[in-house]
Amino acid sequence: MRRLIWPVLFLLLLLLQGAVSVFYQGWLSFDLLLIALYAFAMLRGQEAGAAVGAAIGLLQDAMTVGVFGYHILTRATLGYMIGFTKEKVVKDNAFYHMTAVGICSFLVRFCYWWLELVRSGGRWGIFLEYFKDSLGFILGNMLLTVPVVLAVKYVYEWIRKEDISY
Repeated sequence: MRRLIWPVLFLLLLLLQGAVSVFYQGWLSFDLLLIALYAFAMLRGQEAGAAVGAAIGLLQDAMTVGVFGYHILTRATLGYMIGFTKEKVVKDNAFYHMTAVGICSFLVRFCYWWLELVRSGGRWGIFLEYFKDSLGFILGNMLLTVPVVLAVKYVYEWIRKEDISY
């Protein structure tokens, strides 16, 4: 029964991100769902990471205007790749988590930059402004990594207490 907390947690993070984006219009930005996906895939593995990544991507694609399918594809791929490294890394190293989230954020923004470059007809002039926004996105995600990872770990351990098959 406790497993139903995952959709609630992801929806809560989506609402929190949306509320903060309304009130804060600064240089730093973040994607709480991307960070939560990172933590979830690190705990549960590649299949669960890809499935949750696709669900999160569908939710983000439904809530944003832009190219439909971009979030689904990138989040499912990242969930799978992060879950693949589950057993190969030290999970208690905060610096590793921050670096990994920074790299994932960079990859997401880099893919979106290429997509926007194609959509704009090859206008390279968007690069500098996009690069500045991307730095704020990467830094914002890295700063929020530790609290979000700890929250997801807490929920994971809370579920494991009741369900030994988890």
